[in-house]
Order: sequence, then structure tokens, then C-alpha cells
Amino acid sequence: MAFLLEIITPERKAYEETVDAVTVPTTEGYIGVLAHHIPLFTLLTEGEIKIGAGSKEFFLAIGGGFMEITGSRVSILVTRAVHADELNEAEIKKAETSARDSIAKRAKGAELASAQAVLRRSVLEMKILRRRHHRLTV
Repeated sequence: MAFLLEIITPERKAYEETVDAVTVPTTEGYIGVLAHHIPLFTLLTEGEIKIGAGSKEFFLAIGGGFMEITGSRVSILVTRAVHADELNEAEIKKAETSARDSIAKRAKGAELASAQAVLRRSVLEMKILRRRHHRLTV
């Protein structure tokens, strides 16, 4: 059984396909969704989405947002969603190094919060990128 999954950011529709399963990060941990899931509205946290469609798996890095499950549709509204093939390893490493430098220099306030957010995002994006590289070499 399958259902329609749509992932939407303020800038674009990042994903829209019929899928068999999706796993999302919530404030209470990860939730797996299959067809005929009970209706649900939940808060999502920054993290990784895993999508299963047939024998294929896709991974996206997301910012926080919301998920609504209704009937045969799952709608995910998030601040950002990035596919593995949209990531640039050199840019991620540069952002991570810069964030670590800011934190090491004891940044404070908004500068520290920004550096921590960039570091979290960089670590997540590298995880997604590694999954893609692993899948291409296996």
C-alpha cells in the first residue's frame, strides 16, 4: 500500500511522490508512517527524513516544521529540505569549520546560537551525504 507524500518549504515543493513509508524526526523521537496511518498532526525537529518507495530509499535533511497525516496523504511543512544530491561536500566542510572556529573563540549570544545552528546543520548534511555515497558504492 502507498500514500502521497509532499514535503514543502517556504521556497519550494521539495518532494511529491507516492511512497510506501516515511520516517520523520519529532520532538518525541522518530515516527515511522505507513499507508493507513491514523490521522495525526505533529511538530517536527531538525533532522533526517527517510523515504521508502519500492526498493529505493531517499534521505533528506530538514529544518523544523510540522507533519499532517490525513487519509492517503502525508504533508510535511518545514523550514528547509535538502536532498542528498543537492549537497556540496566542500561547502558543508567550510561551514562546519567556520562554525567550530566561532564556538572555539567563545562566541556569545546570537553569534553563538548561529554558529551552533550551522554546526548542527553541517553535521546532519554530512550524514545525508555519506548515506548517498554509501548507496552509490554498494
